[in-house]
Amino acid sequence: MTLATDAATGRPMPGWTVLARVVVATGTGAGVLLLLAVAVRGSPTDVATLAARAAGGAVASTVILLVLLLLLLTRCYERRRLRDIGLGAPADAWRAFLTGAAAWLLPAALAFGALALAGQPLTVVAPGGRTWVILALLFLAVLASEAIPEELVFRGYVTAVLAERLGAWTTVVLQAALFSGVAVLLRGGVGALDLSLFVAMGVVLGHLRVVTGSVWTTIGLHTAFQTGSQLVLTHDVVELTGAERLAMVALGPVPFTAAVVLVPLVASAKPGSATDPAHVNEL
Repeated sequence: MTLATDAATGRPMPGWTVLARVVVATGTGAGVLLLLAVAVRGSPTDVATLAARAAGGAVASTVILLVLLLLLLTRCYERRRLRDIGLGAPADAWRAFLTGAAAWLLPAALAFGALALAGQPLTVVAPGGRTWVILALLFLAVLASEAIPEELVFRGYVTAVLAERLGAWTTVVLQAALFSGVAVLLRGGVGALDLSLFVAMGVVLGHLRVVTGSVWTTIGLHTAFQTGSQLVLTHDVVELTGAERLAMVALGPVPFTAAVVLVPLVASAKPGSATDPAHVNEL
């Protein structure tokens, strides 16, 4: 457990500040995502909309969240190192990002391969040039406007603050509840299926944050999952022969379960991470 220290006194911050800092971080993240959603309107399948999401998300992620939330709160107010909230050296960040992305991509590819063998293939229906343009823009839009801001807030800062006083599983569950609540509010309400998806995402990503000590792992998996899901379910680029519910299984439960099992085998929590390594044993 890494306790934040008061910048003025150098002493550990009192317990009541945990709630205050979580509220500030969650409110900041929700506000940024809401402003981004309002500013970037239009059909989600339009190239112009995807480009605007990528550009707007880049501004939101780097300027507002990184500077205002992470640097001011973490470095100036709490005197905490950035790696204490899951941000490490660039080399480690790339490795963790690719680990998280592969943890979703490989099981999802195997699941869709199994569907293809069963007579329900995933077929590319758009011209090759448009397919690559949509894929590239969608990847950038998801990374900048969803994965980075959401992961930095919930699996990064909020997880670090909660872990000061709480055990690993309690931290995972609470941040997942906050993540799901913000997602529901931003969408003006969701159905039971979407709510269960948000909760599952929050728990799985929170678990991976604990066992790896890196928020970049969760950014990688989040980016891969949302890019793949939106490509299959929203855009007119690929088409699945068969029931959509089977695609949902291949996109969600299969790779999420595989990631929970496989990622801990190739990555472990590092000393000095925001979550106490001793808490990993509780999982």
